[in-house]
Amino acid sequence: MTKTKTMSKKKVVLLILLSIAVVLLAVYFGIGVYFKSHFLFRTQINGVDCAKKTVAEVEQLIMDEIDDYQLTLTGRGEEEVIKGQKIQLKPVFDGSLNQVLEACNHFAWPLFLFQPTVVELETMVEYDEAKLSQAIEDLNGTNPKVMEAPKDAYISDYIAGKGYEIVAEEEGTTVDKKALQEALHQALINLQEEMSLEEEGCYRQPKVRADDQKLTETLKELNQYASTEITYEFGEKREVLNGEIIHNWLTLEADGTIAISQEKIAEYVDELAGKYNTAKKTRSFATSYGSTVSLPWNEYGWKIDEEQEEASILEEVKAGTQVSREPAYSQRAKSHGENDHGGTYVEINITAQHLFFYKDGALIVESDFVSGNLARGDGTPSGAFGLAYKQRDAVLRGEDYRTPVDFWMPFNGGIGLHDATWRRDFGGNYYKSNGSHGCINLPYNVAEKIFNHIEAADAVFVYELPGTESAKAQAQEAASSVVGMIGAIGEVTADSGGAIQNARAAYNALGDQARAYVNNYNTLVGAEAAFADIQAWQQAQAQAQADAQPVVDAIAGIGEVTLEKEGAIADARNRYNALSEDAKQYVANGDVLVAAEQRLNELKQEQAQKKEEE
Repeated sequence: MTKTKTMSKKKVVLLILLSIAVVLLAVYFGIGVYFKSHFLFRTQINGVDCAKKTVAEVEQLIMDEIDDYQLTLTGRGEEEVIKGQKIQLKPVFDGSLNQVLEACNHFAWPLFLFQPTVVELETMVEYDEAKLSQAIEDLNGTNPKVMEAPKDAYISDYIAGKGYEIVAEEEGTTVDKKALQEALHQALINLQEEMSLEEEGCYRQPKVRADDQKLTETLKELNQYASTEITYEFGEKREVLNGEIIHNWLTLEADGTIAISQEKIAEYVDELAGKYNTAKKTRSFATSYGSTVSLPWNEYGWKIDEEQEEASILEEVKAGTQVSREPAYSQRAKSHGENDHGGTYVEINITAQHLFFYKDGALIVESDFVSGNLARGDGTPSGAFGLAYKQRDAVLRGEDYRTPVDFWMPFNGGIGLHDATWRRDFGGNYYKSNGSHGCINLPYNVAEKIFNHIEAADAVFVYELPGTESAKAQAQEAASSVVGMIGAIGEVTADSGGAIQNARAAYNALGDQARAYVNNYNTLVGAEAAFADIQAWQQAQAQAQADAQPVVDAIAGIGEVTLEKEGAIADARNRYNALSEDAKQYVANGDVLVAAEQRLNELKQEQAQKKEEE
């Protein structure tokens, strides 16, 4: 009895354990069967908690979320919202959820109590990409008027008394719209409620920051250049070149190198030259006639050697030099004062063809001269010059001449003062048509006297002064005008009458002195005779044309040729034959008369033949 009872207890335990196992197995398989139609524990699809939900429930959940869905954007500006409705956000149930459910090992459900399942489906939701793009454009944060571009760290402009400094970078608020659109795509398909533009890298970043090594090295080099100081000495005056000016010459290139503007160095040197050069500036000159003339062309005076000075400055700036010195000069005058030429100079009045030579303020000699030939384009240029040198027994050479002179004093390249023994007269208007190649031709004794007192670098002033023409020049000028009028007549034609009459009237108005300079008077007389012949010929031609006109009218009046027109045709022929040969040339319808005669003969022949037939 006892043994049987003991066995029964064991069976009960076994039965209990077996029952538990069956129950557990039933529960296991029951839950497994449950998860065949439900998503496993801890399952997320595109950010949606799908655990223990059927596909239909998940779809409904997604639809519920989409109905009021909006995505809040945070960043460097104010928060903004993109609403699902604005971009036509909607669910896409294309079977992807079923595929995810079917792919799950639902009988392994215990594992998913501890292990989450995260799934992202591209097709669970969709939106209108064009509307999303427009929504991005509509954001305040993407408005070009609002966005601030990131700024690289950079070297400041020159700061007086300090030099250059590095200015730190600025992050800005410019949105990278492409990056933003990509980030939004991920947020939308996951139905995120918030997205940080900062965390998603949607802002453009500065490319250069304040600790950049190359930027630091460039700063050091710039400050070295700006430390240069050059003190220029102009007599008692001073000019200081330092960083206050030099910084304007420095430019940072795209590759980070520093360019020193040679153009701006040249401008600075040019400014120095403009301020302190006395050469190359318009010069006012008080003439011996009591008036002041302006000489725009001015070769005399101080002149900085700009090319050499520019090179010196460039080297000194590169080295950061501090120095006091004069600028480089290519030409010097006698002083830095207002009157840099002193009291020794030659004054040449081209208009009067007269010059004065002063030595230490005293008049040594004055004389008439002959200057460059205007008609040939060799006129002597006005201006202020310095005597280059003086030479005895020189030979002047050109393309078509070789001329020895005793006293040669050049002041403007190949133009100079010299004796001209081949000339018998000076002054007047000879220079306008019979002048030199540009030089000042002088009487021998005048050239000698100037030569004996002038020195190299002494000033020579050449100018024109209307109203100072000599009487001889005025007579020659009046005659020259008439000579030009006569010369302009050219070949005499029927249209030359006015020009001939004007030339004759102008000649008759001249005084006796001026008439002597009209060297083509015989041309005028010949032109008058030729024009008289042309007028006579014109009159004869007019008469011939008048004689021909009745004949032209008679021929035109014949009209249609008939036998009755025989008398009219014969009359026209007789009239034509009576004309002169010149008049016949004006009968333009002579061929009509010939044709009428031929037709009349044909009509006569037809009449005769008809009579024979009768």
